[in-house]
Amino acid sequence: MLRKEIPVLMSVCEALEAQQEAIVRYWVSTDTVINVLDKHDIDLEWFKSEYASKILNYFFGVVKQVKEVGDCPVMAAFLQMLKEHDISADELFDICTHARKSMVSVTFDMGIASKELFRDISYVFDLNFKGVLQQYSNTVYRLEKQIAQEIEESKKKDALMFQQARLAQMGEMISNIAHQWRQPLSMISAIVQNQHMKYSLGKLEASFFDKSTNDIKDILKQMSQTITDFQNFFEPNKEKEKFCIENSITKVLELLKDDLKKENINIVRFHYEIKEEVLGYPNEFAQTLLNILSNAKDALIANNDREDRTIHIKTFNDENNICLSIRDNAGGIPEGIIEKIFNPYFTTKEEGKGTGIGLYMSMQIINNMNGTLKVENSELFKKSAGAKFTIELPIC
Repeated sequence: MLRKEIPVLMSVCEALEAQQEAIVRYWVSTDTVINVLDKHDIDLEWFKSEYASKILNYFFGVVKQVKEVGDCPVMAAFLQMLKEHDISADELFDICTHARKSMVSVTFDMGIASKELFRDISYVFDLNFKGVLQQYSNTVYRLEKQIAQEIEESKKKDALMFQQARLAQMGEMISNIAHQWRQPLSMISAIVQNQHMKYSLGKLEASFFDKSTNDIKDILKQMSQTITDFQNFFEPNKEKEKFCIENSITKVLELLKDDLKKENINIVRFHYEIKEEVLGYPNEFAQTLLNILSNAKDALIANNDREDRTIHIKTFNDENNICLSIRDNAGGIPEGIIEKIFNPYFTTKEEGKGTGIGLYMSMQIINNMNGTLKVENSELFKKSAGAKFTIELPIC
């Protein structure tokens, strides 16, 4: 059957097959093929011996009708190798196209080139490789589509987890704000009652009234600033920016100070005039600090020792990094679970009291800032054991 389709190629098949080494040399020396192989770390000589020569043997076997079209074990191995090296369908097309061009180039060198011979060579190449190209293209397309879908689903899950963690933090922060507002509201109430009493007795002097009014304004300004801090804290940063982590620590401690004081938790802070900045997301970083400090607070409360509850915060420079360690004396994390605490939805708290995504979210935030977050158990001044979280971020 092929004899009728490719008469010219069959008439010069033996002479052309004798030039197989030259065809391979042309094939693997073209810039396009070299670039594809280099890009995917495929050794040139290995490609020549393991695939290029054997594929041409198959080509000439089909022309001489000693091999069947589509029955090429080396082609299956070739496609498997391409998949392992993540070569795209377009790159495979380039490789096959240059194999045909190389054969045509050799026919010019031999002085046997003709339009009919080019047509015959193209016919056999299409016959053998068109189906292979189509199959590989479909396989790669399906794989890429599947990967794209999985990535998209993963993004949606992460976004949902971040939202859940943020809502949990907001609930806790609202509780903190409510606690912070009780005292200033009581003060305002006392001032207003004083004004009313003096007015009722006819002793309300202008100076007293002005001072009382200014005191109320100052208190309300402080309460308003609390809301502003709360809003800024949960406004996500869209772009990376330079910021000082010392400012972030101060900001978070200010938000937590009343809650920590209520639970008799002492903050001991060491910092060494760190002025260098890091590049990242300051609000998200502050949420990371809030997660770690809130977990330390909960662990200390669960420890039931109100006389000795301490959190140590230390920042220092380490070559090209800024390091921040946060450690408590709540007894530490059991060895059986310390490796799992950054896993999503893992929590040791009672049902309804923990989402299990705060530390997972914290890890993602620090990773996105090209930093590291790790945890270990350590002793605090050889007194009592506790958990120690360490953050390292590159200096900007």
